[in-house]
Amino acid sequence: MKVSKLLVFTQENCPNCPVAKKAAEKVSEELRIPLEIFDVTRLPEELEFELLQNQIYIASTPAIVAIEEGGMRLLVLGDPVSYEDLKNILMKG
Repeated sequence: MKVSKLLVFTQENCPNCPVAKKAAEKVSEELRIPLEIFDVTRLPEELEFELLQNQIYIASTPAIVAIEEGGMRLLVLGDPVSYEDLKNILMKG
């Protein structure tokens, strides 16, 4: 499916968040996918509702979610992710 946006969820003092954030920024730039970064402690209420509607619960960080036609897909949850790994996950669809 075509990804229209990537959402990255981080939090302060998360040891894996900087690597995941950097990977998402690089993939976003290369594939021309808009990117938004959020601190899980300060999520907009409407985003929290949208995540729940799509049955996505951000229990740990980093988390990366793809917004696709028809909904959201959780790509990464709680694990460090490299640029190559994230790009492969996206390309597999």
